[in-house]
Amino acid sequence: MKKKIIVVVPIVAMIFATAFGILSDNGKAGYTGSSGELKCNDCHNSYGNSNSGTGTIYVTSNIPNWRYVPGQTYIVNVIVKQIGKPLFGLGFEALTSTNANAGSLIITNSTKTTIKTKTVSGVTRNNVVHQLNGGLHADSAIFTFNWTAPTSNIGNITFYFAGIAANNNGNEDLDYAYNGSKVVSPASTTGLSENNKNISNLKAYINDEGRITLEYSSFEHTSPKINIIDLGGRLVSSEETGQYVSGEVKMTVSVPVGLKSGMYLIRVISNGESLNSKLFIP
Repeated sequence: MKKKIIVVVPIVAMIFATAFGILSDNGKAGYTGSSGELKCNDCHNSYGNSNSGTGTIYVTSNIPNWRYVPGQTYIVNVIVKQIGKPLFGLGFEALTSTNANAGSLIITNSTKTTIKTKTVSGVTRNNVVHQLNGGLHADSAIFTFNWTAPTSNIGNITFYFAGIAANNNGNEDLDYAYNGSKVVSPASTTGLSENNKNISNLKAYINDEGRITLEYSSFEHTSPKINIIDLGGRLVSSEETGQYVSGEVKMTVSVPVGLKSGMYLIRVISNGESLNSKLFIP
């Protein structure tokens, strides 16, 4: 009897552990369908190709016109929908044109999402994936996190995303898989004036204190005026500054009180010349 108990208990424990492993599984990195990767339907394959069901997957964000400003942080939402399904999964990554990580992914709700990695073609790719039951919601689920753009203009970036609409039976059968992608282009952050003789190379960004930092080159002493203009061409703020010596100029100005979040044109005017730069104000 003792021998039988010793033999049976490990077998039962192994079966229980295997079942628990299936039921407790969360998202996996490397299944977004980007270059060199598989798609979710390679495991959840009851219905063949991705996007073969009646559901949908799409991404929304506060990135203005899908044009990123270097160093800015944005909110990203991935929505997976299918009527009648109780559980949803997620995979998301942001890649450069050479399939390297683009910017930084930041978890804002750790009960629903986490970051996992997978090495593809020698590059460790970062993915936002769902937590266990993070997408437990009837008919649809929204996965929200932040993305910080690269600190410089690196050209077009592609968001690759994948979703599962699951029946919550603890297995990978009878689930639908969905995939999509979205290209995010750089906003113009370089000076738009090309005929200046004394000022050039304007950079504008929001610093860690939430103020606007301006950097540009000047070949003469300057007392610049800073105008903020909305994309409809309306002047929303104008500020006189002190005098700066020639060379590399760096200054900070406050974001006007009550200014709504969005994309604006920052204009530096000095001695009859002007420089312009687009800036997203969160």
